[in-house]
Amino acid sequence: MPLNQSWGIQTDIFETNIINLAEMCIAIVVFFVGDAIRSLLAKRQESIFSNLRQAQQRATAIEQIYLDTQKKYQAAAYEVLEIRLQTEDSIHQQDKQYQIQRMKDLQKLQDSQEITIFYQQQKIQKQISQQILDSALQKVDQKFQQGLNQKVQKSVHTLSINALKAFSILEQ
Repeated sequence: MPLNQSWGIQTDIFETNIINLAEMCIAIVVFFVGDAIRSLLAKRQESIFSNLRQAQQRATAIEQIYLDTQKKYQAAAYEVLEIRLQTEDSIHQQDKQYQIQRMKDLQKLQDSQEITIFYQQQKIQKQISQQILDSALQKVDQKFQQGLNQKVQKSVHTLSINALKAFSILEQ
């Protein structure tokens, strides 16, 4: 076929038989099967568009769920942080209270110790005073039993007065 000729049905049966048959088959297929293929393609196109719309709706729903979940996560993280801060503050407050209580207990213990020491000192002073008086009375009794002269009586009186003065000073 030369380049300047156009397409069309060739009348030379021997040369164009196969080409003509192919063109006829294509024409028959397009004429009879074309509508069925068009309707199948239209249905397929509609099905694809429907699937795309559903996929878009699912994607939108999933995106919304993701955003909601992200908000919930952020809220939970904020609550965790808030609870952590409250816990640390509570621990700090409790530690302060324990320190204050320990200081009070220590002060009570020191006060109790001082009071105990004070009473023990007074007890010992009274015992010493009592021993001094007992000793003085024993000496007086010995002197009375040996006989008293004026010099001895004067020393007994002086010793008794000094002992009484010492005893009254210790009691104050």
